[in-house]
Amino acid sequence: MKRHMHISQLTTTSSYMKMDLRKRTMLSKLRRFFRRLLRILGMVPVHPKINGLFTAYETLSPFYFSVEPWYLDYILKNPQTHDCIVDDVGLYKEKSGVKHEFLRFEISSPDKCHTCILIAERNGAGGNVHRDPYSTRATDTNDSTDTVSSSVAPVCATGDSTKPRLSSSLSSTSRWGADDLISCATLGSTAGDRLEEKCKRATRICALTFSEKARPSANELGTLLYLTSKLEPTYTVTSTQCYWYAKTVFTALETLFEDAKPNVAKHPGGTCYGVSVPTKESVSKVCGKYREARDENRRGRERELAEERRRDHEQAQAAEGRVQAAEQRERERIQAAEARAQAAEEERQKERERRLAAEERARAAEEENARLRKFNETVWRAMPSTQQL
Repeated sequence: MKRHMHISQLTTTSSYMKMDLRKRTMLSKLRRFFRRLLRILGMVPVHPKINGLFTAYETLSPFYFSVEPWYLDYILKNPQTHDCIVDDVGLYKEKSGVKHEFLRFEISSPDKCHTCILIAERNGAGGNVHRDPYSTRATDTNDSTDTVSSSVAPVCATGDSTKPRLSSSLSSTSRWGADDLISCATLGSTAGDRLEEKCKRATRICALTFSEKARPSANELGTLLYLTSKLEPTYTVTSTQCYWYAKTVFTALETLFEDAKPNVAKHPGGTCYGVSVPTKESVSKVCGKYREARDENRRGRERELAEERRRDHEQAQAAEGRVQAAEQRERERIQAAEARAQAAEEERQKERERRLAAEERARAAEEENARLRKFNETVWRAMPSTQQL
């Protein structure tokens, strides 16, 4: 009876899951339809111009890259990443196969109007062969890795007595360069839907929330992912694989940021075939390296700010000097103009005085001439009287 009830419950759960899947598929199709309609009407919102995080809403494929060039070329050099805040952290485990684990982050834009979906995961490159993680199913490793992982199952499930022998037998084939990948796109975009489909094929086994005053930025998250990749750059089937990477980053975030709390106390994250992968030492190391990098970045930013303030002060002084020089030149120009005006006025005054003097001499000459004419007239009038005598 109990068995029949259990089967009935499983059947009901399966039908609900199918209904949820149909609903999610329908909602995804509706979102794509409305985005297509908005594109036709020219109403597609403009995505933030932050390469390495946000994609255009009409872009079909997500942005994906290896962690190191992604961090060094896109995150570290862009000051805007300090203003992009991590709002949500999820630890995911695939439902079948090697049960690959990865991390999903939601990161808000500086204006809080857009959200980026970012997936961080470790894959076994198998000789650094780059694989497209957006195939129908992105497994933890390539085919050769899956074969080795299957053979490792007894190691994780049996006692310690079998580990040295089997681990030594795999030592020459189970280590290679890790392929740590970043996949990101704008939430609600076509590329973002592809990342959401990847998450729907897995189970969200744990989430991490932060307080408002202590949430990591995209720059800080990039630093942590980069340092974790550099701490163990080699993929090892029995230790430093996807489970180790996801659990190390997840636990380090919980350790480094105040009031960070997982929503589940115990979860199957960081386990290989039911056995927990050791991460305590790696978490301690990566947290120490992160604090050193954070302090160095803080000192670097303080130096940059001090240098910027010095340049601003020098530029302000130079600008003030240029203004003072311009004012001095203007004063000198005005003084020169006033001096020229005064000289011209003095010259006009002298000209007036010369003209007045000339006029005075002309009047004096006229008066002298009048006097002489009068004298002559008097003389001429007196001459006939003298002739009569």
